[in-house]
Amino acid sequence: MWGYPFYRVRREIGRQAKTVLVTAGIHGEEPGSVEGALRWLESGEWAKWRVNWFVLPCINPYGWERNQRRNAQGRDINRQFRNPAVCPEAQLVKRLVKGHRFVFVLDLHEDVDSPGYYLYELCQEPPFIGERAIAAVGKVIPINRNRVIDGNRATSPGLIRREANLSRLKQRLRWPMAYHLFLNGCRHILGSETPVHLPLQQRARAHNVALRTALSALGDLR
Repeated sequence: MWGYPFYRVRREIGRQAKTVLVTAGIHGEEPGSVEGALRWLESGEWAKWRVNWFVLPCINPYGWERNQRRNAQGRDINRQFRNPAVCPEAQLVKRLVKGHRFVFVLDLHEDVDSPGYYLYELCQEPPFIGERAIAAVGKVIPINRNRVIDGNRATSPGLIRREANLSRLKQRLRWPMAYHLFLNGCRHILGSETPVHLPLQQRARAHNVALRTALSALGDLR
């Protein structure tokens, strides 16, 4: 991809096992997302869970190397999933995940303006994970307790629960990756957002806590 390798990490334990997707680095100026994915892989903790792992640790390597949000075309990859023909990274992600069923997705991000951690949750029906994840992450990193976060009204401190209305999502002109995944069979998506002003390792740890909590909340995966 633009002369850079595009890494996909997979571990399969069986067809009957549930599959978890972890994505990171879709915005190049969010290094804590990539660090969070790599830290999880390097820790070996992933092996303790009875799931198939599918990890895309750095979707935008061009932007990551330059600490810039957009790709080499100047496009925000996370707005190109309705019309991926204009964005090779979005095309590649769509091709890689096609045909896979994910029990949930954890999409790792960072926010340069946020005073603390927050989480997006897109899910049609319980069990919801958001409140439990926020409670766990709050033990290792401050939570954004603003009533409005990133232009969205918070459902509860640090949590934005997206409306999971399929017909309304289909009407949107620009799709982030989460919408594409949701409209193609993944019914539980979490967007983990760390504040960039805190130390990198602390932010990576927060992402890992969110992932661990989501796995635990779904139960029966160990």
